[in-house]
Amino acid sequence: MREKAINGIHRIIFTGFISAVILFVLVIGCAKPPSIEEEPKPTEEEVTDTTETGEAEPVVELGTVATFAGDPNQLTAGEYDNGIGSFHPSGDRIVFQSNRDGRWQIYEINLLDNSERRLISSESNDEHPVWSLDNTLVLFVSDRDGDGSEWSRDIYFYDPVAEVTARLTDAEADDWNPIPLEGEYFAFLSERDADPSLPIWYRQNSMFIGSVDSEELNKLIGADIDPSAPVRWKDDSFILRTPQGELLIWSQVDKSTEMITPSRMKCGSATVHTGKNWLAFCAREEEVYQLYLMDIASRTIQTLDTIGDDIRFPQFSPDGNMIVYTGKIDGHFQLLKIDLE
Repeated sequence: MREKAINGIHRIIFTGFISAVILFVLVIGCAKPPSIEEEPKPTEEEVTDTTETGEAEPVVELGTVATFAGDPNQLTAGEYDNGIGSFHPSGDRIVFQSNRDGRWQIYEINLLDNSERRLISSESNDEHPVWSLDNTLVLFVSDRDGDGSEWSRDIYFYDPVAEVTARLTDAEADDWNPIPLEGEYFAFLSERDADPSLPIWYRQNSMFIGSVDSEELNKLIGADIDPSAPVRWKDDSFILRTPQGELLIWSQVDKSTEMITPSRMKCGSATVHTGKNWLAFCAREEEVYQLYLMDIASRTIQTLDTIGDDIRFPQFSPDGNMIVYTGKIDGHFQLLKIDLE
């Protein structure tokens, strides 16, 4: 199943009905609703159980991973939706998407003075922006060269110095969720291997690696795995969300997996800070998503105090001392921030 951006976490359509659909997508953090029974998060101090396949679940402990440095802050406001923030590697700017112009467009907020500016202008829907690791490019998703269907998007980059935009992928199927990697490389999700007879919400994802300097693609994970919400963990591994809503570590070397969240936590999007060994993720408790922080080594999980409802799309700052996330305030999704110490 796919976690699509407002994530992914996405389309602004000019009718009240479709706006409600967009709100639904924002709420679940993915373009396709998860076909998962709603189950409450466990409240025991330690949880052990078995998965649906009878395998032993990971042991997680509830505890304190980090302390707060002040109260959560609201970064954006307005009678429109803002979300899916991604830090510039300097840590003082955040790119995000907003539908204030009647369609999804990419904006940037300066944390030093809270000023906002439109970063990329187009007559299409531009979504899911993320800075490259070397600070030079913004990767994003757009339907500007699509076939006119609702989910026919590709990956692009924008060079803010040269003010140049270029297309990086070209497929009839939907390409989305770009993940910057080292050098000129990036990973992304795609439906190009999915069964086209399935409804769009239930088409399987594959995961590919592409290059800014080449059209060649390398398939990393097939549609049989159907990954979503991928984040880079270490040089040879990713953290993925399974169709059942569990988060696991997937090894690029031997294709092995290690589940890190119990099956009763129905997880959404996530972010990793490798230096601190932390994973921040949203997971459903009863009918809404909350924000959690995990120390990956000890499997200690902490519920973070947040403002806003239906939490989505957390993202660590480069130093790991901030988390920007998306939550609903007064009926609209906004960018929100937590400071940690």
